[in-house]
Amino acid sequence: MSMDLAVWSQTPFKLPEQLPEPANWEEHHGEWTFGGEGWQVLVLEATDEPESIVSERLTGAAYVAYVSLEPIGATKDAYVLLERAVRSLAKSSDGIWVDSFGEAHLANEGSFE
Repeated sequence: MSMDLAVWSQTPFKLPEQLPEPANWEEHHGEWTFGGEGWQVLVLEATDEPESIVSERLTGAAYVAYVSLEPIGATKDAYVLLERAVRSLAKSSDGIWVDSFGEAHLANEGSFE
């Protein structure tokens, strides 16, 4: 199992530049990964139709970065990186992120606990 989140933007993302520690991310077939001992964070950029909760918070949202942490039972360090990646993408793209409950947040809003 994994923890799956999404970051939405009106403009394309610039990966890996918009991620924390950009030099430590590796690209594999269009997906960016950052791994630790027994875990990894993955980022996949796409274009998609946003759900209504996204459209209500960010008019014109068309670009999404799906951010996942595998496995869901990863260490605290893995969750810290997940949060840093999601908040960094949302902040640098003037976007929003969607938590695991389907709630949309600005970069500095919401909780990862």
